[in-house]
Amino acid sequence: MFLMSDSEVFREVDEDYRRDRMIAFWRRYGTALLVAAVFVMAAASGINYLSVRAQAQKEADTAEFEALLAGIQPGNEQQSIAALADYATRAKPAEATLAMFTEASLRQRSGNSTAAAQVYHQIADGNQASADLRDLAVVRLGYLAADAATPEPLIPRLQGIADAGSPWRFSAREAIALLTARAGQRESAAKMFSDLAQDPATPIDLAGRARALAELYRGK
Repeated sequence: MFLMSDSEVFREVDEDYRRDRMIAFWRRYGTALLVAAVFVMAAASGINYLSVRAQAQKEADTAEFEALLAGIQPGNEQQSIAALADYATRAKPAEATLAMFTEASLRQRSGNSTAAAQVYHQIADGNQASADLRDLAVVRLGYLAADAATPEPLIPRLQGIADAGSPWRFSAREAIALLTARAGQRESAAKMFSDLAQDPATPIDLAGRARALAELYRGK
C-alpha cells in the first residue's frame, strides 16, 4: 500500500479549505444572510428609508467582495491579498471575516504560513466574528500547526471545539490527531483517526481520510 509522507498528508487535508469552499459558501448563503439582516433592521427601526439605504450599502459591499473573489487568479495572489486586507478594514463584520479567511488562505497558498496564522489569530482572538467562525479559525490554526517546525500548543483549544456541538467538531478531532502525530505519538494518533473513521456521524470524506491516516500511523 502506498504511504504518504506527513507533509503530503497535511497538504491533502488542507485541500478541503481551499478558496473554492469560501466562494461556494458566500454564493450559496451570502445573499440570504444579507436579506435577512436587512429585514431585521427594518423591523427594528420601522423607518423604510434607513432600511433601503442599509440594503443598498450591503449590496454594494457584497458586489465588491464578489469582485475581489472573482479577481483571484494564479500569479496575482499578492495583489489579491492586499485588496482583501484593505477591504476587511472597511467592511461590516460578516463580510470582513470572510475576507480575512480568504486572505489567510491565499497567504498560506503563497507559502507564508506565519502570516496566515496571524490572520487566523485575529479572527479567533477577536470579537468581530461569530463564535462558530472563531472556532473555525482555531481549527485552521490547528492544521497549520501540524505542519509547522515548532507546532503551536493548540490542542486544549481544539479539544473545547471537539467536545462541543460545534459544526467543526470533526475537523477539530482531525486536527488534534494530526498534532498528536506531529508530537511523535503515532499510536495515539492512529487510535484517534480510527475512532473518527468509525464514528457514524463523521462526514464521509473526512471519515475516508481518517481511515487512511489511521493505517498510515499504524505503519500498514
